[in-house]
Amino acid sequence: MNLAHPLASDPLDLLTKAALAGLTVVMLFMLVQQRLTASPNAAESGGVAGELRRIELRLAQDRVLYQEVAALAEQRQYDAAMEKLKDVQNVHPDNPRSFLWQAQLQYDNGDLADALASYRQAIDHEPGYIDRKSPIFVGKAIKKNVLEAKDKLQREVTLKPNDPDIKRALNELLYVQRRLAGGCE
Repeated sequence: MNLAHPLASDPLDLLTKAALAGLTVVMLFMLVQQRLTASPNAAESGGVAGELRRIELRLAQDRVLYQEVAALAEQRQYDAAMEKLKDVQNVHPDNPRSFLWQAQLQYDNGDLADALASYRQAIDHEPGYIDRKSPIFVGKAIKKNVLEAKDKLQREVTLKPNDPDIKRALNELLYVQRRLAGGCE
């Protein structure tokens, strides 16, 4: 270090100062970039709130849409409820809630194989039905019916071990149980 000329620097000092200045510029650029990308995250959290509002609206629409089906099912008029459900399905074929209603009505009618197949369709079309973190989670109700169906099917398989309907029902049962337990398809 030269004490006679405090402003004069050797090449190594100049190189060090240039490197520090370059790092400072890069860090400032990274900070600005991070701030810019943080803004969409704030909008995304608003997007989550928007998604929740969309789900709440869909649930409210479903309550109105399936109101007659629910009333008929509550009165144990399962055939009439199934007819009303078919009308709803014709108008709204892409609504996965129909599969839940169909499964419940089939289960209440004692048609376990078809009920389990309908639960499978409901889960495949709307995985949120079995996601505990989802606002549309109905896994407890599905699990209750699946466990009861399992008991009934175990009795049936001992009575009719080669019945293809029972084998199909058992396959559907195992699939739905795997999905309820958090497994994949």
